[in-house]
Amino acid sequence: MDRSLINSHLEKVLQSRYFRKSKISCDLLEYLVQASLEEKNPKEFTIGVELFGKKYDHEAKQDSNIRVYIHHVRKKLTEYYENEGAKDPVIFEIERGKYTVRFKTPKDFAKNKQRSYLIPFLLSMAGLLAALFFLLTGNREKPNKFRQLPIWHEMAQNEKKTLLVLGDYFVFNGLLPTGRTGVYRDFSINSEADYEYLLDKKPELIKTISKSNLTYLSKMAAFCESDIYKVFAQTGGEIDVKLLSDIQPTDLKDFNIIFIGNYKNMGIFENLVHEMNFTFSISNAAIPYIISNDPCARVYEAQSDKLKEEDYALVINASGYSDNRFLLFLSSQDIGNISTVKQLTQPEYLKHFQEEQLKPLELIDFKALYKVEGINKTDLSFELIHIE
Repeated sequence: MDRSLINSHLEKVLQSRYFRKSKISCDLLEYLVQASLEEKNPKEFTIGVELFGKKYDHEAKQDSNIRVYIHHVRKKLTEYYENEGAKDPVIFEIERGKYTVRFKTPKDFAKNKQRSYLIPFLLSMAGLLAALFFLLTGNREKPNKFRQLPIWHEMAQNEKKTLLVLGDYFVFNGLLPTGRTGVYRDFSINSEADYEYLLDKKPELIKTISKSNLTYLSKMAAFCESDIYKVFAQTGGEIDVKLLSDIQPTDLKDFNIIFIGNYKNMGIFENLVHEMNFTFSISNAAIPYIISNDPCARVYEAQSDKLKEEDYALVINASGYSDNRFLLFLSSQDIGNISTVKQLTQPEYLKHFQEEQLKPLELIDFKALYKVEGINKTDLSFELIHIE
């Protein structure tokens, strides 16, 4: 195919409404087209270095962010050719799992479509055979559904016991307005280190406040713990529960970890989360919780009023330190974690999540950001707005 025709068509695609507002998608498509014209086959590492100027350590081989960007470009191309570019003489195609662009004509595209007509027939035959198989073997024990689904499948693969860690809140003793001694919760003091820092700044408080042996959990813990235990009741896996304030560093390598907590009170998980790379930031009242290395990254901020809560909840599924798994649920308000835990313990949602999000991006480990709106611990809307 003529190179000048490809380049002129590239300019048309980049100026379309599907691409012109996304600099990353434009730059990436242009890079891939030029690399393909030069018969190069770039890898994730190469794209990260040459196009985005990333610096990887010597062991880095893959970059999940690049897969996310490629997925977005592929999706935009599909939308473009279904609408604005329906009659274009050149069709750019990026196959799944590959980073080269194939240059096709509408005739080539039509031939591929004709071949695809055989697929529904084959799938129908496969379905009939599968139904026959299950009829013949229907008296056998059914496989556990959660062991085949994302998140829980990875945990079931290893022999580690699971530890459910609930984020509790730091409190201290002080004189109440009633004249009695009671417990105080200061939202800016979330650990002993914060407490000691307060006393360093205001040493006069030593006479009026003191450390407490107590701690407390929000209502979120009861909702989320119930949903998690329902999963393990079906998988038969071993699970224990601990408070964040009681967890030890050795727990992070001895167990699979499920942590449910607040952004401002991540405790021992704070360094783990902050070492990760994010393409977005999360804050609340100008206090940063999740910080992206990109200064132009979008910032999501939770909102709350008397009528409605709006939260941005983060789910992180990652490898641990010794063949174990970490699953972290983080939010600014209770509604965020209540909603994400409820959804990610539902087989129907997990199947949809696997087919629509994980498989196209070829992900096992992921970071998923959700927007949740609700009233009084009841979610009214739940939307996945970003995954990487």
